[in-house]
Amino acid sequence: MLRVKKAIAWIISLSILRLKEGNMAKKPEWMRNAGRGLAIAMAINLMLIFILISPGISFELSADSVTAGDNLIITGTSEPNSENTFISSFTMNLPVTSEKYSYETEVKVPNKPNRFTVTAKNVQNLDAGVKMGIWITKSFESRDGVVHLSAADIPTGRYKLKVSGSAMPGANEVPITIEAETGVLADSSGSYKLVIDTTGIPEGDYLIKGDGDEKTVRILSKEKSRPSALAISEAEKEIAAYKDKIEINLSAAASESAGGKSVNEEVSKEEKATPPAESAESKGVVAWLTDFFLGQ
Repeated sequence: MLRVKKAIAWIISLSILRLKEGNMAKKPEWMRNAGRGLAIAMAINLMLIFILISPGISFELSADSVTAGDNLIITGTSEPNSENTFISSFTMNLPVTSEKYSYETEVKVPNKPNRFTVTAKNVQNLDAGVKMGIWITKSFESRDGVVHLSAADIPTGRYKLKVSGSAMPGANEVPITIEAETGVLADSSGSYKLVIDTTGIPEGDYLIKGDGDEKTVRILSKEKSRPSALAISEAEKEIAAYKDKIEINLSAAASESAGGKSVNEEVSKEEKATPPAESAESKGVVAWLTDFFLGQ
């Protein structure tokens, strides 16, 4: 953008110089007016050309609609080696039952730097939970019926999230807006590519802002986008799996009646004897959650 600004400034300066030279030549009035108008028109046209071809004006999406869980790819050009920020958001209206609301989903957090904000309206409070083997939850009180949470540099990974709480008296629904901000670095030629995982995004409009533009993507539910033939194939697989399960249970029951141990009993003992190891990534998530909950 700096080079474009310098080019525009140079064009304007050149146009002004030409106008001054035209006045010094003491040409007839009609010639001076015609020359002045031509110079201004040329300057405006050149400015528009530079603005239209300058990088960083818009971005492209891989599709106008995607099925929830599929990847959405953003591509574009900007200044070489520059950082480009994109903000994506969606709003869902949660139904209220007995003055309570609740929503549970799984999301994929992109690479750092990132920032997530959650805004809930028509609420008395909001319980935010993340599942790390067990649910880690904290309650936040509203201010004038609104709860606003923000968190940055969340460790990359998949998370099971849950929001719930008490709605304001008389409220029929709770609008919740979730906004995600992430950055992508352009390469030495100015090109960039950002992949967004749409896991956990509900059906509806998904707004993306960045690079001087904004676009809307339609998120489709898996149930509505799945072909009927595929649905039949999945059903057949489930029936076959169910038959296998019945055969295993019958075999285990026969073994048990003969004095042997059941399959479920053996698996249960194995799980108790070897608890899952805590990875370095999970330790980082726990540390981040501790800082987040204590800092709010």
